[in-house]
Amino acid sequence: MTSTKPSNSDKGTLLNSHQQPKKTTSSVAHKTAPPEKISYSVAHAIPGRIRFRIPRLVKDSEYANKLKLVIESDSRTTDVRVNPTAGSIVVTYQPGVISDQQMRQHLVNLIQTAPNIVLPKQATAKSILGAIFDAVINLLDSTRNINKARTAIVYGQPKTDIWERLLSTTESMIKRLKSGIMFILPNKRLQARSAPKEVGLQLERLQAAGVDARSGGSDMGEAVAT
Repeated sequence: MTSTKPSNSDKGTLLNSHQQPKKTTSSVAHKTAPPEKISYSVAHAIPGRIRFRIPRLVKDSEYANKLKLVIESDSRTTDVRVNPTAGSIVVTYQPGVISDQQMRQHLVNLIQTAPNIVLPKQATAKSILGAIFDAVINLLDSTRNINKARTAIVYGQPKTDIWERLLSTTESMIKRLKSGIMFILPNKRLQARSAPKEVGLQLERLQAAGVDARSGGSDMGEAVAT
């Protein structure tokens, strides 16, 4: 009985047939799921003012902050109030600058786009003052080390002179002052003035990239399913 040895082309065909399903599986794995739509409804609307009910506001404080900030970044809005307990947001805007229908559609787009916004980092008064105190304490430590090295060179050994006593006393006073201020000062976050501008730039980039959602209708009380 004669046996036929597979040729190189046959080997290549068999190899490709085994590898093809892996490529298909890999391509499926890299597919991204469509962004989740935010459920909303229009609770009330008059020219220059509109109120949305958004259930996500109740349980997602980060989304609430993002939505408020992204709407405030629009120069056409004059006031934005979020009520997390009721899951609602009231937006007041300039009625003569844009039609009510256009503004409503614009706000619906912002409701869907807000989760993609990255909030600017917020500093606290405690963190700012703490950093200042730490910088002063580190400066005093460095000065004390330099003074110790100087006395060691001059006297042949480390010696506590008047400068060391003065620097040591000053450092102890600053540490006690820091502890007292950190205890009394409230941990209130300070919103950077440039935050609305940064959010506005992010929104422009997202819209340019096609992330801006174009879902939502013009009928009063219309809801978008999650």
